[in-house]
Amino acid sequence: MEIVNAFAIFWILFNGYSLYKILLNSSDEERDDIHNELMDMCRTMTPSAVGKTMVALFLGIMALDIIGFYLTYTYAYTYAYTLEEYFYTRILLFLAFILVFLIDQFLSFRQTMKIAAALRIPNIRDDVLKRFMRMTERDLDFINTISAVAKFVAAFQLVLYTILTKA
Repeated sequence: MEIVNAFAIFWILFNGYSLYKILLNSSDEERDDIHNELMDMCRTMTPSAVGKTMVALFLGIMALDIIGFYLTYTYAYTYAYTLEEYFYTRILLFLAFILVFLIDQFLSFRQTMKIAAALRIPNIRDDVLKRFMRMTERDLDFINTISAVAKFVAAFQLVLYTILTKA
């Protein structure tokens, strides 16, 4: 159970930081900083290595979230709420969280693959890549925000369950 406690604390901190970054720092200046960092990485590494690194980081974070949702369902929903009368409503809400998460992950993976492919284009101009990144990211702002809130709520429920079982 200590491993679940440690994971719950790590997951809520990670999701809290992600939610903070999405809600407060989703400006054009932040996107320009990401673009500049990508271009600096392309100067030190090959563009295909940068694309592979982006995909690997995306898949790692997605695996972390899937494990978190699995633990939340296994511990917080299966055991803690079995005696509550609105159990099925909570399960439906949790399934809605998972649906939003899956839609967000699908769209984000598609965007990551597009940016990784754009980095491989030889002699791509900086302004073209910057414009492409802005076009693809603005479409995802709303769904990213909802998904970040859903992940934070699930992490909060897992932390609450781990605290309540200790008491």
